Amino acid sequence: MTERAARRRTGPVLFLILCVLFLSACQTAEGMKAPEESPEVAVPSMAPLPAPEGIRIAVASDLHLDPDHATRSGELSGVSLNPELVEALLWDAKHQGAELILLTGDLVNGGKDYRHEALTERLRKAEAEGLPVCVVPGNHDLAPIGQREFAELYDEFGYAEAYSRDVSSLSYCVLWKDLMILMMDTAGYSAGAIDLPGAPQRSSNCAFFSEETLDWVEKLLKEAGENDRHVLCAGHFNLLPEISRQPENSGYYLENGDRFAALLREYGVPRYLSGHQHTRAVYQENGLTELLTEYLLAYPTGYSMLDLTDGEIRYTPRRVDVDAWAAETGETEPVLLNYARWQQEELHDYARSNVAYMCERNPLSETEVRQAEEFFYTVMDSYWRGDLHARRTELESMPGYEPFFRCAEGYAYGWWLKSLIQNASPLLRGFVLAWK
Repeated sequence: MTERAARRRTGPVLFLILCVLFLSACQTAEGMKAPEESPEVAVPSMAPLPAPEGIRIAVASDLHLDPDHATRSGELSGVSLNPELVEALLWDAKHQGAELILLTGDLVNGGKDYRHEALTERLRKAEAEGLPVCVVPGNHDLAPIGQREFAELYDEFGYAEAYSRDVSSLSYCVLWKDLMILMMDTAGYSAGAIDLPGAPQRSSNCAFFSEETLDWVEKLLKEAGENDRHVLCAGHFNLLPEISRQPENSGYYLENGDRFAALLREYGVPRYLSGHQHTRAVYQENGLTELLTEYLLAYPTGYSMLDLTDGEIRYTPRRVDVDAWAAETGETEPVLLNYARWQQEELHDYARSNVAYMCERNPLSETEVRQAEEFFYTVMDSYWRGDLHARRTELESMPGYEPFFRCAEGYAYGWWLKSLIQNASPLLRGFVLAWK
């Protein structure tokens, strides 16, 4: 692999480093139960889920659909196969018993109308096949289109069915059986795209909740309490990671996010669903739990499944069964028909390229290189499977442990992997949370 290629593959890791720094927040909290250990079961799994006992809702984030990047020629990747992966996601959610799917922003890779139309065509097909969809925008979804055009494009995917809409943002509320679902527009897109008549004028592109939105939310939360409705809340930007509360981190800061979180706590809403960071994570603080759902187009092509009964919320990480979707829909592309195996091979290549890059400055012997590669791969695979916490001792005794950290000296990879290993949590395998 060329130096250029190695550096190109390094980019996603550097981005992910920033995302997972905060996984120390992933701790078993009061009112939460991690699932019993089951080492023989890989998580996230493609095995069929048991039939739902209550309401089953799928949650996906950061689809970044972009027909401009869709190609069957040249080097294939999750990005180049993005239309197929979105179709496979919708198929998998329906086949696993979801009665609704929530898409928490960054629906497309830049807010051009034809990209949104490519997505709405697929969402329309999913709804025709029995899977209703509710969407909310992320920071990549507006500009050049504005808020009004976004609401028109996605009218049939949440906005037309809304029980209540916030006049100052693209936030809305739907009632689903005995559940109130708040779909929150956290903005973060270009201020020039803010064109709703009731929206506040902004000079900054940072994510925010306006005073008007907070008032609207509080009225709905009061109503839900008076009618004994459970509330589920979703948005794109994060509430609990420390970086979301630091104004200098403009790509992550959520203005008034702390006030919104305080409202959720005050009215007994235990869960907030988000995306944005492109990684799976769980944060818990003062009785509020935040679940981040990962970027769809990267390993392991994951999403979240929620089972809601009157007493609890059960979270299960789910891996899209692309292979089964491809076989059932008559796909002929070999990569899609063997996508799980191809992804594992790509993860191995990912480890090889990054170790090679670091060895340019901190060389290892040929044997040590192979050992370091296997260590890097095993840590990443275990993290996404959700069993990293159970393999901590095994990983620290691997032959590649010492060579990897020697070659990673001076690179962010070193402290990043140590942080992953030390802070690994069983909650990434899934958990059960009481409503109150």
